Amino acid sequence: MSDEFFYPNVWGLSILLALEEILGKNGVSAALNLAGLTHYVNNYPPDNIKKEFPFEAVSKLQQALWDMNGSRGAQVLAVRSGESTFTYSLEKFGKVQQAAAAAMKVGTKHMRIKAGLLFFAKFFNAVSDQQVRVDEDDTHWLWVIERCPMCWQRTTDEPVCLLGVGVLNAATKWATSGDQFRIKAVQCIGMGAEEGIIKIEKPSG
Repeated sequence: MSDEFFYPNVWGLSILLALEEILGKNGVSAALNLAGLTHYVNNYPPDNIKKEFPFEAVSKLQQALWDMNGSRGAQVLAVRSGESTFTYSLEKFGKVQQAAAAAMKVGTKHMRIKAGLLFFAKFFNAVSDQQVRVDEDDTHWLWVIERCPMCWQRTTDEPVCLLGVGVLNAATKWATSGDQFRIKAVQCIGMGAEEGIIKIEKPSG
């Protein structure tokens, strides 16, 4: 069943609050209605870390944004809400923020970024039912999504896991005190792939 897997409530809340900043409360309500998630209208998830926000809700909300705004508009919304979700989560998980910072104190920039990605992958796997791992090649780190809420039970002809791109945008900026990275979703389970892949370009030098 689609409701077997969950995000923590705080991630569902932060996604909706981020969208509210962009679309306004009425815009979020319209998206929730279109997604068939009327029980969340004016009734956002509580601000706690209990795993109760279902993958089905994440996926249906993303699909509604695609239907309302088209592919390009929905991608912008998804990335921005992913960035806000990461920022809000750091505030909520203060000890995680401290531990991540400690993990990235030593070594070269490449080593620090890789350590941060590995740390956040373990964090995602621990606090949510999303399953990810980190691989790499000569030019990119690969954020590999083995179980994905963003395209859960969706069929698509393009990568739609842009919420994850936003999270990684914010995470890499935070880890490097503002550096910009080229981050792109290149493979998606919704397209029939076995795993989703988001590429993070390694800095030169």
